[in-house]
Amino acid sequence: MIHQYKHPSISASFILSDAKDMEAAFQYADRHLKFIWNRDSLDLKIEVDGINLNLKANQLLCCTYNQDISIAKQNNELTLLFFNREFYCIHTYEREVSCNGLLFFGSDYTPILQLDQEETESLGTLIEVLQKEFKISDNNQEEMLRILLKRFIIRATRMARKQLLKENSKTEEVDIVRQFSSLVEEHFKYKKTVGDYAELMHKSPKTIANIFTKVSKLSPLQVIHERITVEAKRLLIYTESPIKSIGYELGYEDYAQFSKFFRKMTGMYPQEFKAKNPSLGQQV
Repeated sequence: MIHQYKHPSISASFILSDAKDMEAAFQYADRHLKFIWNRDSLDLKIEVDGINLNLKANQLLCCTYNQDISIAKQNNELTLLFFNREFYCIHTYEREVSCNGLLFFGSDYTPILQLDQEETESLGTLIEVLQKEFKISDNNQEEMLRILLKRFIIRATRMARKQLLKENSKTEEVDIVRQFSSLVEEHFKYKKTVGDYAELMHKSPKTIANIFTKVSKLSPLQVIHERITVEAKRLLIYTESPIKSIGYELGYEDYAQFSKFFRKMTGMYPQEFKAKNPSLGQQV
């Protein structure tokens, strides 16, 4: 069964699915970070970025939105958790459990975690609570779903500390993409060009662009622009800050420049977007 929470105004999406509706879940998850949990006693054959993997019993695979995933139809019992940056990342700033943390951009490019009996039971209970929460529609649903997702990520991160940090299978190119993405997360309000980040990384902009072409579906400039846009939407919806102040907070001293950028990215001027999405007040 597939469960999906959506907040269309900020493009937030969170999906919980089993194997039966796996195909539909992947169709909805274009720009999502992904957990794929094989809860079966049989191996799951899965292809990630052209590499064939066997996901063994009670193993959890963590994938970024840059990765191509293919799963042939099998009879395995699966749990899929997919979420995008708009749902989780703009609300969570703790480095280790963020979207750039150990599970995604901060460790092996395709981390696989082995669950023991205790973790299998704990995460299984958490999934059951999530299934119930998806059926509740009220003003607290989004925050409750986010809290439960964060609990899942924290438990997985604890396992990753023990299992992944012992290994060092990073490639230089993937490391550079991760480092770039992490730096964007840290400096996007003040640094707006690929050259800014190339300088921090002691690389040339051309080198970074070439590596992104090999590894990522997005260009480095798209990574910067998408992150700024996500934050702009969040501030416009969840705060009462004047639009000019929001532009200034995001590094645009000239309001016209911010307005033009926002329209290019969303098809609307900031004031149009805010008018269609009345402020919900400050969110944690």
